[in-house]
Amino acid sequence: MSVIVGVDGGGTKTKAAAVDESGRVLGTGAGGPANARSAGAEVAAGSIASAIAGALHAAGLTLGDLAAVCACLAGLDTELDLPVPRLALQRLGFAGPAILENDAIGAWTAATNGGPGIVVIAGTGSTALGMNAQGAFWRSGGWDYVLSDDGSGYAIGREGIRTAMRALDGRDDPTLLAHELGVRFGVEDGEDMRRLVDSSPFGKFEMASFAIHVSRAAEAGDPAARAILAKAGRDLAIHATAIIRQLEMSGEAFPIGTVGGVFKSVPFVTEPFAEAVLAAAPRAEIHVPRQPPEVSAALLGWQRLRAGDIGSWSLGGGGRSIPRGHSVAQVGHLP
Repeated sequence: MSVIVGVDGGGTKTKAAAVDESGRVLGTGAGGPANARSAGAEVAAGSIASAIAGALHAAGLTLGDLAAVCACLAGLDTELDLPVPRLALQRLGFAGPAILENDAIGAWTAATNGGPGIVVIAGTGSTALGMNAQGAFWRSGGWDYVLSDDGSGYAIGREGIRTAMRALDGRDDPTLLAHELGVRFGVEDGEDMRRLVDSSPFGKFEMASFAIHVSRAAEAGDPAARAILAKAGRDLAIHATAIIRQLEMSGEAFPIGTVGGVFKSVPFVTEPFAEAVLAAAPRAEIHVPRQPPEVSAALLGWQRLRAGDIGSWSLGGGGRSIPRGHSVAQVGHLP
């Protein structure tokens, strides 16, 4: 039996699915974070390899049954990112066809079945990808947390922590976010929090882990937490509306898929997101993708293998081009 293993590798976890040529899912696997920028190359490569091996094992198959791998990975943006998935495949001992893409490609396939439409991803980070009826692509965001990640779990967690700190030193009103700070990090005051940050690794993932606590405070009625989530919804809508504007899709009917844990904050994120997106494209239909991105990655792999298009669209080596933005010369001026 011949299968393709599709991989969806994110900032906190990796999932894989072994899918045969008819589209049947025969087995799934999982691993840890796959973004080398935050997890490191060794950890990321190990996560990818573990997920693929797990999917094959669950399907009762071996590497000899593997026709190709289609790995859609967070942080795969330039040729400098290729050594990590290549290391993962080397560890597995697989030397066959490997389609390596940014995770937005797999999520977009899941949201649109490969047709016109947009996907907005909001997990630890955030990005969006869309294609219009003429087959033109545009991608927004995805520059990682230092340069972007607006509306992401990281952005929500960071603002939640900062809001709690403002309440602790008297700059802001009391808030349940301060209580949640104590729950999540075991601190009693601002000085405790400062000691924690100074004495241990405290970066993107630690910030993002507080996003769920912001959601809990919002569900309990906290106005500050609700304002943070509403802003995240509007920021994520900006990703979609940028694509709508660039690809001239405002009058078209198309799906907009929402992927990632941030969109589980219903209605605090989802309502502001929908209001802003539908104002820009009234005929759009917002929905959750009907199949997991790792399955869509495998199905995309079958399509690309049949077409002989195994180069990376994300890196400009395949049959399609995915623009990331304008040049400085194009936009470095006053309107």
